Amino acid sequence: MSDILGKFIDKKNADSAFLSLKDGESVVIVKLKDIKPGTKNGFDGKPKDVLNFTVEVETSEGVREKLFQNGTPRFAKELQDKNVQIGNGFTLTRAGQQAQTRYTVSNVVVPAV
Repeated sequence: MSDILGKFIDKKNADSAFLSLKDGESVVIVKLKDIKPGTKNGFDGKPKDVLNFTVEVETSEGVREKLFQNGTPRFAKELQDKNVQIGNGFTLTRAGQQAQTRYTVSNVVVPAV
C-alpha cells in the first residue's frame, strides 16, 4: 500500500508547476532557463520582491519545467559568486524551515558550446 502512495506522491510532485524542497532535500537543476523579478506575499502577508527562476528539473517522471521563487539577497549573491548563468545546471539544496530557510548551490555545470 505504501508503494502505491509513494508513487502517487512522486508523480504529483513531478507534475507540479512549482519546485518545492523539504529541509535537507536536494534537487538537480538540469538547466536554468530564465530569471525574472516579481513579487509575492511574505510570511507577514506583505508583498516582497522576489526572483522567479524557470528551471528544468530531474523528477521521478523525467525532466520537467518548474518555477522556483526566492527573495533573499543571500541566495542571489550565492548565484552571483558561483557565476551561475542562464543555461547552467546545478544542485540546489534546502536547509531550514520557514523564515530560517537557506538554499545553497553546488555542482555548477556549464554546458558545452
